[in-house]
Amino acid sequence: MPAIDGVVRSDGEPLGGAYVRLIGPSDEFVAEIYTREDGVFTFHVVDGTWTLETRAAGAETATRAVEVAGADASVTVEL
Repeated sequence: MPAIDGVVRSDGEPLGGAYVRLIGPSDEFVAEIYTREDGVFTFHVVDGTWTLETRAAGAETATRAVEVAGADASVTVEL
């Protein structure tokens, strides 16, 4: 099953406890999670273009589009 694997970083360091929201290809809310202590998160998805919205205390919201097509997509979100 395809997945979006990523890490959230702030000033180059992994950021645990960051909020990551997954928005689907039709702009619908799908899921939300908090990153692990090492900043890592994973969403299991189907093929398509997904949007990640990442928020953390004291940082601007970061938005990133991710294209998933038959394989895993790996992203780094920098805050």
